[in-house]
Amino acid sequence: MKNLLLKRLVLSAFSIALFFTVNGQKGIEDGSKYGHGEDSIRCIRNLSLYREYVKHNDYNVALPYWKIVFDECPKSSKNIYLDGVKLYRYLLDKAQTEERKADLIDTLMIVYDRRIKYFGEKGNVLGRQGVDLLKYGRDKIEYIEQAYKYLNESIELRKIKTSQAVLGSYMSASIILFQFEKLEADIVIKDYLKVTEIIDKLIAEKPNDSNLTGLKASIDENFVKDGPGDCDKLIEFFSKEIETKRDNIEFLRMLTSLLRNRECTESALFYNSSKDLHKLAPTSESALNIAILAFTSGKYQEAANYYLQALNLEAINNKKADYYFGLAACNSELNNKVKAREYARKASSIRPDWGEPYLLIGKLYAESLDDCSSNTLPKAVYWAAVDMFMKAKMVDPSVEEKANRNILTYTAYFPNKEEAFFQDVTEGETYSIGCWINETTKARFND
Repeated sequence: MKNLLLKRLVLSAFSIALFFTVNGQKGIEDGSKYGHGEDSIRCIRNLSLYREYVKHNDYNVALPYWKIVFDECPKSSKNIYLDGVKLYRYLLDKAQTEERKADLIDTLMIVYDRRIKYFGEKGNVLGRQGVDLLKYGRDKIEYIEQAYKYLNESIELRKIKTSQAVLGSYMSASIILFQFEKLEADIVIKDYLKVTEIIDKLIAEKPNDSNLTGLKASIDENFVKDGPGDCDKLIEFFSKEIETKRDNIEFLRMLTSLLRNRECTESALFYNSSKDLHKLAPTSESALNIAILAFTSGKYQEAANYYLQALNLEAINNKKADYYFGLAACNSELNNKVKAREYARKASSIRPDWGEPYLLIGKLYAESLDDCSSNTLPKAVYWAAVDMFMKAKMVDPSVEEKANRNILTYTAYFPNKEEAFFQDVTEGETYSIGCWINETTKARFND
């Protein structure tokens, strides 16, 4: 059936060709649509043949007919270039060697160049060209550089009409080039601002478009994770941007996440953007951001207040352990040892395999010599402290080195046998420490 249809198409092509003169001239030579004479017959015949094969996905059979049309009558139809992209994407997906792949990529790029030459739509075509070059050539830096140029020019030409695929590919290329030291940090930041400005406008027009919001989230995540990390550069650029975006929740979320990820939390930009975000959309994360900055600035009571807010806003139990530990650290700095231990214990009850809460409790005990001076043996606080350090490394091997340093330090402060003898305490005996600690431990001596 298919063969019969093709025969009819060929006969039809010859019938049409009878209207043309006998003398031939190709379309690529005289600038006409099909050429003239015998060459116009050849063009129309091969155009009909290759298109029929493409419709039936017979790409390998279609290819030689397509090449004739592509080479000899490039003005005959825009479908030459639409179908050419299909053909070469198909071949690229099947390519077995890097040499073959490179040849196919080069031809695919020529297809796009010819489409622009003969049918215009430069901004649109450059975007498609850049997306394909990045897709098939991302293992070679020179391809990525060229793809970036295509995508950048496409965005400049199309602006808010730029496709989502182009916007996403452009930021991917920009970040990859930054990682390979082909782009400076300030260029990547400008690229990010250019792309997000377009996406924000598109979202404003279509706020319920999940593809747009998903694209924005993906670009933000990529930029935060792999983009420029120099605090000074980030602060310089975003300090200007925030002046007009203090009420943009998504921007503030990205910025606070970026600054925290890059350990730029001591900046006024982080503090102010975190507070702006918390006012607009209070979440456990925004409260945490402010708590972190307040703590590093020595504002321990303010930090504790925001850690409490983070706790009240958090739904994930495992994260609450971090907030309880933050509260413990704040109260430790405020010299409220009882509350500090209370919060540290809550943190460890949620995450029993986490050693940091036990290290903090051990530190609290080790700093309690004066608090427990009324004990019969005040230096017994160091026994309790070392017990906590031992517990920390037992439940969490990742803190072993830190725990061992503390054990070595505070073992040196253990009571000696003479001090214990006068208090009728013998080695290995159970000993109860009073004051605020109220722990039972075992007697050990340093000599």
